[in-house]
Amino acid sequence: MNSTYRLSLLAAVALILSTSYLPAQDTNAADTPPPNSTVITSDELRMDKESNTAVFTGNVLVVGTNFNMKCQEMTVFFTKDSKVDNILSKGDVVIQQPGRITHSGQAQYFHDEDKFVLTDQPTILDNKNQISAPKIIIFRTKQSLLTEGRTKTTLVQDIGTQPASDGTVK
Repeated sequence: MNSTYRLSLLAAVALILSTSYLPAQDTNAADTPPPNSTVITSDELRMDKESNTAVFTGNVLVVGTNFNMKCQEMTVFFTKDSKVDNILSKGDVVIQQPGRITHSGQAQYFHDEDKFVLTDQPTILDNKNQISAPKIIIFRTKQSLLTEGRTKTTLVQDIGTQPASDGTVK
């Protein structure tokens, strides 16, 4: 593997794993929630204090300060002291950040590990680069990614921005 290809692969993985704190794509300033808050809209909400769950169903849209998520159903599991433990999203799950979008049939977030597990044909599109596998696990704090099963990675080099031999960019 030549050094240019290795650098491109490392750059693509770094882009996929980096966290962005810019407003999410396809939202205007009026739709962006206040800092450190999240707005969830859905057709229905069922909360159950006994089981420490909240189930959002139908056209679920989550808008945070650094992302948007759409799905058909989202279940939030709380600890006994009402803190988020984990979140299970199902049905055409789309998570969007500037320059990055993930698609999967199911996404689960584990708060204590700051980890996402994407299943049911997950794909990550980061600018023009793409990763798909049967299961993609993203460790946000460690900024690392792990796939399980046959993985396809597509790296697209932008020919117009390759450094010339003298170090300038063409």
